[in-house]
This record gives sequence, C-alpha cells and structure tokens, in this order.
Amino acid sequence: MKKLSALFFAAGLIACLNAKPSVAEEAQTGLAVSSELDIVSKYVWRGVSLSKAEAYQPSVNLSKDDLSLNAWFNYSVDKPRRSKFNELDLTLSYERDVAGFSVSPGFILYTFTYSPHYGEAYVKLSHPAAFLKIVTDHYLSMINDSDAGGYYGDAGLGYEKSLANDSLFTSSALLGWGNAKFNSFNYLASGMSSRLNVLILDAEIAFKMRGGARVRPHLTYYDTLSREVRTAAGSEPDNLVFGIAADYDFK
Repeated sequence: MKKLSALFFAAGLIACLNAKPSVAEEAQTGLAVSSELDIVSKYVWRGVSLSKAEAYQPSVNLSKDDLSLNAWFNYSVDKPRRSKFNELDLTLSYERDVAGFSVSPGFILYTFTYSPHYGEAYVKLSHPAAFLKIVTDHYLSMINDSDAGGYYGDAGLGYEKSLANDSLFTSSALLGWGNAKFNSFNYLASGMSSRLNVLILDAEIAFKMRGGARVRPHLTYYDTLSREVRTAAGSEPDNLVFGIAADYDFK
C-alpha cells in the first residue's frame, strides 16, 4: 500500500508539472501557480506528532501580486486513518514590506475528516539583523466556539545562504508557546495552562533544477518542552523529521 501511495503521488506531481499554462494565459491573468509534493518521515505539528509513519503532503499555491491562496493536503499511511486524505488546510495570505519589516497577515482554515474544523487568523513578521533574520509569528483561533481565543506564537532567528547553481540553504531556530485555551483544545485536556511548548530547529537546501523545478531535502527537530503538553498529547518528548519536497513554479 505504501508503494502504491508513493506511485500515486509521483504520477500526480508529474501530471502537474506537464500541465504548464501557456504564456498567453499567464499574461492575461497575471496569476502565478506552483505545486509541491512533500514526503515526510512523520507528521509533526507544533511539536506534537500526529502520525507514527510517513505522510504525503501535496499542495497548490496561487498568487497574484502580494496575495496568495494555498491548498495543503495530508495523506496518511498511519492507522487508524491509513491511506486517506484526512486534512485539507486553506490559507489566504498577503505580504508587504513596511518600514524594513516583512509583514504577512493571513487566515488558515483547517478541515479534518476526524475532528472539528477551525480557523486561525495570523500575522508573520521578520526583520534582517546582521547576517540573520529575526522572525515571529502569532496565531489567534476562531470559528470553532471550543477553540475561539486560543493563541499560539513563536519567535526566533533565521539564516539563509546562496549556494552554487542558484541553490539556497536556509535554517531557523524557534521557540513556540500557547495559551491555556490553545493547549486545552489542541491537546484534548481541559484545565491546561499557558506554556512554553516547543523548540523547533530546521534546515533545508533547495536545489534548483531545470525550468521552474526545485528539490528540497529538509530536516526538522522538535523538542516538546512542556511535560504537561507531552502527557496530554501522548507525544514523544522529541521528534526528528526527515523530508524531501519537489516543487514546480509555473511562472
């Protein structure tokens, strides 16, 4: 089944790569289209493991000027939701440079086959600092009454370096925290308190291929700092996730 799943996604990605819109169509719409398939050793979200086996995560992104719409899917090979698309996230975002800061407000709608849907409004900020970049992200939950008012934030440092052949190395270190409402809802345990939840370290290299294609091997380490969060979520205290993504920009 795993081999069939991999073949299915590989075939779908190849079909997407061959479906490049014409130059005339792009000129008329001004719309940029890209697609990606990411295969990860396990699905971990904000420090909590949501699968014990690998997951396939295709996505499609549409953008025009500073506005983007992204559709992201999770395909599980893990029990009890094996061989099923069990999550679709839709993200609408906007990005501008303001007084030396990169500012990106947006909204994410999370939909699941096994859990209530909910949404998050967010803002992402970054600013260069010497050879690094200061980054901070803030999310406020809404739509679902049980989760409304939940807050998750993170802050840290990012680094990037151009390599040969237009390849790019990027890495970051982030600390993430959640308020009592966020932790109680997402970890299914009432009465939880606000906590410093997780340390996230990641690194990747984006290799530019022919045309608009890229291949991105990546590695992410999650250290779930809060014992309360680990116990409530039934998660391992730390998770190391390997992945490889292939994406194509139709511009």
